[in-house]
Amino acid sequence: MKRAIAVAIGAALLTTGFIPAVVAQPLRFEVASVRPHRAADDVMFALEFHDGGRFTVVGTLRMLIRTAYRLQESQLAGASGWMNDDRFDIDARGAADATPDEMRLMLRALLTERFALALRREGREMPLYALRMADAPRGSRARLTKAAENCAAPPCSVRFAPGVLSARGVTMPMLAGELSMWVDRIVSDRTGVEGTFDVDLEWAPDRIPHAPAFHATPDPPVAPRLDPNAPSIFTAVREQLGLRLDPERGAAEVFVIDRAERPAEN
Repeated sequence: MKRAIAVAIGAALLTTGFIPAVVAQPLRFEVASVRPHRAADDVMFALEFHDGGRFTVVGTLRMLIRTAYRLQESQLAGASGWMNDDRFDIDARGAADATPDEMRLMLRALLTERFALALRREGREMPLYALRMADAPRGSRARLTKAAENCAAPPCSVRFAPGVLSARGVTMPMLAGELSMWVDRIVSDRTGVEGTFDVDLEWAPDRIPHAPAFHATPDPPVAPRLDPNAPSIFTAVREQLGLRLDPERGAAEVFVIDRAERPAEN
């Protein structure tokens, strides 16, 4: 089990009449390799937090930013051209007891240093979906079930393919984040439900999204089942999970890419 460690903060030196500001030192990988993805495969995105502080990921810059900052698809603006198309392999190592959240912070620093990434935040009003509880129709396959107790830290796994989502040990905010990539809007958790759940969902997708906002596992994705008779994702969420997606408008934080450069290979 990995244990959380505190972010290192520069200690303030106290002298007569002078108290310097406390400056947080960003977490960084000890070593990191960044290379263009040259494998002849169809991998959209692959992410793994290994034991011992090792972190590996394959994805476009857009995907890497979303992973580092836990962004949903519509929360990132300004990506174009190679940022959406060129995939990169990153193999990095942090402290042996680094947690996944700490490695995401390390990825932010790596993107700044190696991709010369500059982001700014904006508040924008935009269409959203609110995820709420709903009564599943009688006879439906309700597959939103409590996660097994042996899931030490959420999520235990998240696998997806067009029209299929299989997740183990996810919270409702995590599920909202996964759903957002298929409905092209930010999904906000309004269920008020706590705890972790196992989810199996099948629907007929009308679009193929970019990579996931938060998670991936080394397991191969489940095979796509593009059944033309399958329900829409809105119907599937209601009938299979006992939830609903309500359209709304609201304020959301958006990250805008001001600058980015292709990294030098190493």
